[in-house]
Amino acid sequence: MTFTLSGLLRVRGAQERVAAEDLSRATSARVHAEAAERSAVTSLAEISERIDDSATLLAMAAARAAGRSTLADLQALVEMRRASEGEAKAAHVEARRDLRGLERLAEAHRTAAVREELATEQAILDEVATTRGRRPAGSAA
Repeated sequence: MTFTLSGLLRVRGAQERVAAEDLSRATSARVHAEAAERSAVTSLAEISERIDDSATLLAMAAARAAGRSTLADLQALVEMRRASEGEAKAAHVEARRDLRGLERLAEAHRTAAVREELATEQAILDEVATTRGRRPAGSAA
């Protein structure tokens, strides 16, 4: 007795693996974006506050403005990456749930098949025992 949904089970398994890979990539992208954001914050904090002349003041102001702009862009990127990771996590959970449902059906099918096989075997053994019991004593066969 073959499981008629075995093809679908393989497809759902592949879909779950793809969803897991997507989640892994999304998590990695989020981690990298957060690292870049931390790096930008550190860089901004390291800008010297020592002002010797007006040229230094202008350079420092330009550096801070560029750094804040970059930081704002990185913060937006981090939020986008977090949202992508959340979507990938939800997709993975759904794919995993679909796969588990089919795996349960497959397991129930295997259990029913084994039960049927054992019942058939038991019926054969009962038939053999019954036929031997009906034979006269001393008969060979």
